[in-house]
Amino acid sequence: MSLEEQKSEPGGAERLAVEIAPVAAMQSVSELHSPTDSDDLDRPYWNAAIETMPRERMRELQLSKLKRQVDYLYRHSALYKSKFYAAGFQPGDLKTIDDLVKIPFTTKKELRDGQEVHPPFGLHQAAPMERIVRMTSTAGTTGKPVFQGYTKSDVASRNESICRGLWGFGVRPGDRVINGFALSMFNAGVPFCTAIEHLGAVDVPVGAERRAEGLLRIARDVKATVFIGTPSFAAYLAEKAPEVLGMEAKDLDFRVICGGGESGFELPSFQREMERLWGTKHVYDWASTSDAHPNVFAHCSHRAGKHQLTPDLALVQLIDPATGELKEMGEGVEGEYIFTHLDRQACPLLRYRTGDVLRVYTAPCACGRTGFRMDIIGRSDDMLIIRGLNLYPSAVQSVVGGFMPKLTGKMQIVLRAQGPKVDPPLHVRVECSNELAAADTSSLGETLRQRIHSELGVPAFVEFMPFGTFERTATKTRLVIVDPTAGVKQ
Repeated sequence: MSLEEQKSEPGGAERLAVEIAPVAAMQSVSELHSPTDSDDLDRPYWNAAIETMPRERMRELQLSKLKRQVDYLYRHSALYKSKFYAAGFQPGDLKTIDDLVKIPFTTKKELRDGQEVHPPFGLHQAAPMERIVRMTSTAGTTGKPVFQGYTKSDVASRNESICRGLWGFGVRPGDRVINGFALSMFNAGVPFCTAIEHLGAVDVPVGAERRAEGLLRIARDVKATVFIGTPSFAAYLAEKAPEVLGMEAKDLDFRVICGGGESGFELPSFQREMERLWGTKHVYDWASTSDAHPNVFAHCSHRAGKHQLTPDLALVQLIDPATGELKEMGEGVEGEYIFTHLDRQACPLLRYRTGDVLRVYTAPCACGRTGFRMDIIGRSDDMLIIRGLNLYPSAVQSVVGGFMPKLTGKMQIVLRAQGPKVDPPLHVRVECSNELAAADTSSLGETLRQRIHSELGVPAFVEFMPFGTFERTATKTRLVIVDPTAGVKQ
């Protein structure tokens, strides 16, 4: 049906105006960037207008777009219409961003339950199927996968968000970019491939499905310059390169190593080890959550926390994980981050609880970007409590990483029973490097125990595992396992 025919339907003009409003707002206000032959390849930003916009002006832009998005959700999403009704909320009640607190949070359970009732995307779906052109899903590590849909406009926003991060890492047209994430349904698979093409670089869609051997051979043959994937996969590729190719990883001449999906690239000790193995100073971290796209956090060249690069596409707020109360953004403030999409059409979310706990930095960054910076310090559902002390597994990983290259940096916390309460000492399994002799582990173990106690405040029992114990994977590594049979020396 043509636009004119749709307009002639009863209420058609009003409905279409609402449906295309987010697109119009995004194109006219967010000013998504499209590369041209005349682009200055030395410029530091993909989209300077957004990445360097003063925070006060960005707040005004967010409010303007938020009003449109809330109206869109009220008209087109069954989930949010019911939420607004239950809260006694009307779109016109939104006068300031603070008015969002009148609307309940959205949770992962609601998305999963909604999919059962209204497959494939759930009750929050806000665009008709005939306008949806792409589907991705979460990994399903904590339950049934959640599917996400994208309209053409959503795809454009996703391309934009990825390009802002990759451009900041130094990726340019002419680069041959190896995508080492899983390509099958994963939101960092095909979406990354199309964004690489949009940036003007060469997309090499190898995918984790080719495994380390296949990826390394293709990287050598096409003379790849950029790798994107999980930190553990990047480390595994460096381990395998001599065996598969008869050469060190650094001899492949990659210029940029980047990615995310798990802790690693943000840790200075891991960065240094990747720099040594791959022979490049350009090692960068990327962060988001599957349902949050196009929201993106990424390092700039200073690597002092990850900037939120997409404040025009997603509103990020902090809450107290225990009470749900909003926390004001400020230097060093910690809290669980929630987000609200400002332009998403197919499967938009409002006040979505991610479970990720951040530490934020609001002081100006030397790179000139104005989005706040953050580090993920853990997940609210992964937190352990040891004698009243809160501990995130990623903090232990950071300490263990400081002992690379004697250790590989791979580790697991072993619990006798499900947390969060854990009786001390904390049982930590660490993997030795291939070169570490068994006789060296005694003194190293004592030093590591002392470091964990002094830096984190908890007593620990360190168990050394031989090189190769932990699975090398292209997906997320489990930092905590429950093993009732595991023994701990007191």
